Amino acid sequence: MSAVVFDSSVLIAILRQEPGSEVGERSLNEALISTVNLAEVATYLARNSVPPEKINEALATFPIEVIPFDKDQGVLTGCLYPACKSLGLSLGDRACLALAKSRELPVLTADRVWLELKLDITVKSIRE
Repeated sequence: MSAVVFDSSVLIAILRQEPGSEVGERSLNEALISTVNLAEVATYLARNSVPPEKINEALATFPIEVIPFDKDQGVLTGCLYPACKSLGLSLGDRACLALAKSRELPVLTADRVWLELKLDITVKSIRE
Protein backbone atom coordinates (compact mmCIF):
# COMPACT_ATOMS: atom_id res chain seq x y z
CA MET A 1 0.00 0.00 0.00
CA SER A 2 1.25 3.47 -0.87
CA ALA A 3 1.89 5.77 2.04
CA VAL A 4 3.19 9.01 0.52
CA VAL A 5 2.61 11.16 -2.58
CA PHE A 6 5.76 12.40 -4.32
CA ASP A 7 6.09 15.83 -5.86
CA SER A 8 8.17 15.85 -9.05
CA SER A 9 10.90 17.70 -7.15
CA VAL A 10 11.63 14.56 -5.12
CA LEU A 11 12.32 12.38 -8.17
CA ILE A 12 14.40 15.16 -9.72
CA ALA A 13 16.39 15.45 -6.48
CA ILE A 14 17.00 11.69 -6.56
CA LEU A 15 18.10 11.79 -10.21
CA ARG A 16 20.49 14.66 -9.43
CA GLN A 17 21.59 13.16 -6.09
CA GLU A 18 20.82 16.48 -4.40
CA PRO A 19 20.92 17.00 -0.63
CA GLY A 20 17.89 15.29 0.91
CA SER A 21 17.52 12.82 -1.95
CA GLU A 22 18.18 9.95 0.45
CA VAL A 23 14.91 10.81 2.21
CA GLY A 24 13.07 10.31 -1.07
CA GLU A 25 15.00 7.13 -1.85
CA ARG A 26 13.89 5.60 1.46
CA SER A 27 10.23 6.24 0.53
CA LEU A 28 10.31 5.02 -3.08
CA ASN A 29 8.67 1.65 -2.38
CA GLU A 30 5.69 3.27 -0.66
CA ALA A 31 5.27 6.24 -2.99
CA LEU A 32 2.82 7.25 -5.66
CA ILE A 33 2.90 10.11 -8.14
CA SER A 34 0.39 11.79 -10.42
CA THR A 35 0.84 11.49 -14.18
CA VAL A 36 1.04 15.30 -14.17
CA ASN A 37 4.10 15.23 -11.91
CA LEU A 38 5.63 12.35 -13.84
CA ALA A 39 5.31 14.56 -16.93
CA GLU A 40 7.20 17.29 -15.07
CA VAL A 41 10.07 14.87 -14.40
CA ALA A 42 10.08 13.75 -18.05
CA THR A 43 10.12 17.43 -19.10
CA TYR A 44 13.09 18.10 -16.82
CA LEU A 45 14.98 15.21 -18.43
CA ALA A 46 14.03 16.29 -21.97
CA ARG A 47 15.17 19.86 -21.23
CA ASN A 48 18.50 18.36 -20.24
CA SER A 49 18.83 16.62 -23.63
CA VAL A 50 17.98 13.11 -22.45
CA PRO A 51 16.61 11.12 -25.43
CA PRO A 52 13.00 9.84 -25.13
CA GLU A 53 14.00 6.17 -24.85
CA LYS A 54 16.41 7.02 -22.03
CA ILE A 55 13.67 9.02 -20.27
CA ASN A 56 11.44 5.94 -20.30
CA GLU A 57 14.32 3.81 -18.98
CA ALA A 58 15.14 6.29 -16.21
CA LEU A 59 11.53 6.58 -15.05
CA ALA A 60 11.01 2.81 -15.20
CA THR A 61 13.75 2.32 -12.59
CA PHE A 62 11.59 3.93 -9.91
CA PRO A 63 9.34 1.45 -8.02
CA ILE A 64 6.60 4.04 -7.72
CA GLU A 65 2.87 3.81 -8.41
CA VAL A 66 1.75 6.21 -11.15
CA ILE A 67 -1.82 7.51 -10.71
CA PRO A 68 -3.74 8.82 -13.75
CA PHE A 69 -4.94 12.42 -13.44
CA ASP A 70 -8.75 12.25 -13.56
CA LYS A 71 -11.70 14.64 -13.55
CA ASP A 72 -12.03 14.76 -9.75
CA GLN A 73 -8.34 15.54 -9.33
CA GLY A 74 -8.65 18.18 -12.05
CA VAL A 75 -11.48 19.93 -10.23
CA LEU A 76 -9.69 19.69 -6.88
CA THR A 77 -6.49 21.06 -8.46
CA GLY A 78 -8.43 24.11 -9.61
CA CYS A 79 -10.13 24.51 -6.24
CA LEU A 80 -6.73 24.58 -4.49
CA TYR A 81 -5.68 27.69 -6.43
CA PRO A 82 -6.89 30.29 -3.87
CA ALA A 83 -5.01 28.60 -1.02
CA CYS A 84 -1.82 28.25 -3.11
CA LYS A 85 -1.62 31.43 -5.19
CA SER A 86 0.23 33.55 -2.60
CA LEU A 87 3.04 30.96 -2.54
CA GLY A 88 3.24 30.82 -6.33
CA LEU A 89 2.45 27.12 -6.62
CA SER A 90 2.06 25.81 -10.16
CA LEU A 91 -0.67 23.65 -11.64
CA GLY A 92 1.69 20.67 -11.24
CA ASP A 93 2.21 21.50 -7.57
CA ARG A 94 -1.53 21.69 -7.03
CA ALA A 95 -2.06 18.41 -8.92
CA CYS A 96 0.31 16.75 -6.47
CA LEU A 97 -1.53 18.25 -3.52
CA ALA A 98 -4.89 17.21 -5.01
CA LEU A 99 -3.74 13.60 -5.25
CA ALA A 100 -2.53 13.68 -1.65
CA LYS A 101 -5.79 15.21 -0.47
CA SER A 102 -7.95 12.75 -2.42
CA ARG A 103 -6.01 9.77 -1.03
CA GLU A 104 -5.67 11.29 2.47
CA LEU A 105 -1.90 10.78 2.28
CA PRO A 106 1.04 13.02 3.16
CA VAL A 107 3.01 14.64 0.37
CA LEU A 108 6.80 14.68 0.07
CA THR A 109 8.49 17.59 -1.72
CA ALA A 110 11.86 19.29 -2.07
CA ASP A 111 10.17 22.70 -2.08
CA ARG A 112 10.16 24.03 1.49
CA VAL A 113 7.67 26.81 0.67
CA TRP A 114 4.98 24.10 0.72
CA LEU A 115 5.46 23.88 4.49
CA GLU A 116 3.74 27.29 4.69
CA LEU A 117 0.50 25.98 3.18
CA LYS A 118 -2.61 26.25 5.30
CA LEU A 119 -4.32 23.12 4.01
CA ASP A 120 -5.60 19.91 5.55
CA ILE A 121 -2.71 18.05 3.89
CA THR A 122 0.43 16.87 5.65
CA VAL A 123 3.47 18.24 3.81
CA LYS A 124 6.96 16.88 4.45
CA SER A 125 10.17 18.23 2.94
CA ILE A 126 13.24 16.21 1.99
CA ARG A 127 15.33 19.28 2.84
CA GLU A 128 16.26 20.33 6.37
